[in-house]
Amino acid sequence: MRAAAAIAIVAFLAGCGGGGSSPSTKTAAPKAPVALSPSVPAAPPAAKATPVSQTASGLGMAGFWHLIEETRAQAGNDTGRQTELLAGRLKALPAQQVAEFSAIRHRLDQQAYTWDLWGAAYVIEDGCSDDCFRDFRGYLISLGQKPYESALKNPDSLAPVVQDAEKGSWENADNPAPDVYKNATGQDIPGGDSDLSGTPRGTQWDDNQIQLLVRRYPALAARFR
Repeated sequence: MRAAAAIAIVAFLAGCGGGGSSPSTKTAAPKAPVALSPSVPAAPPAAKATPVSQTASGLGMAGFWHLIEETRAQAGNDTGRQTELLAGRLKALPAQQVAEFSAIRHRLDQQAYTWDLWGAAYVIEDGCSDDCFRDFRGYLISLGQKPYESALKNPDSLAPVVQDAEKGSWENADNPAPDVYKNATGQDIPGGDSDLSGTPRGTQWDDNQIQLLVRRYPALAARFR
C-alpha cells in the first residue's frame, strides 16, 4: 500500500512538472493583446494633428491658405490683428515651414503684380502709388484663397469684398515670416523679403484717363467713387 501510494505521488508530481510550464505559457499569451489594446485608440489623435502641416516636412499651399483664412476669421477681418495672430501661429511651426510660408506668399505677390489689379486699386483709392499697390497686394492675399483667385481672373469681383486702404488697413497686411524666422534661427530667411520691382504684367493703362478704368471696373467704381 505504501509503495502504491508512493508511486501515485510520484506520478502526480510528474504530471504537475510536465504541465507546470504550460499554464505559465497560457497565462502569458493573453497579456499581449491586453498590452496592445491601449495603443490602438492612440492612433486617431495623432492623425488629427493640426492640418497646417500638409506633409511631414512641408507646409504646402493648402496649409498656407489655412493659416491665412483661419487668422482672418479669428481677427474678425481686422487686418492688423490678423497679422499679429499669424505671427503667433508661425512661431509654433518649424523654421523650414516658416520659410516656405514666406516663399509661397512671395509667389502669390508676384502673380498679383499685374496692371489689371493695380487698376482696381487705383479705382478704389482714386489713385494708387507703387507703395500703395504693394500694400494692396498684401491685403488681397490676407483676404483668403477665393477672393485672391477670383481677383486674378476678374478684379471687379472684389467689389463686395474689399475695403479701402484706410478701413481695410492695407499697410498692416505684412508678412511676419521673416521676423519670426530671424528670431528663431538668428539668420535671414532664405530668399529674402524684397519688394517687387519692374513693369507689372499685362497692358499698361494711362492714369490720366481714369474714366477708362472706371468703365473697366464698374462694380468697384460704383462702390468707391
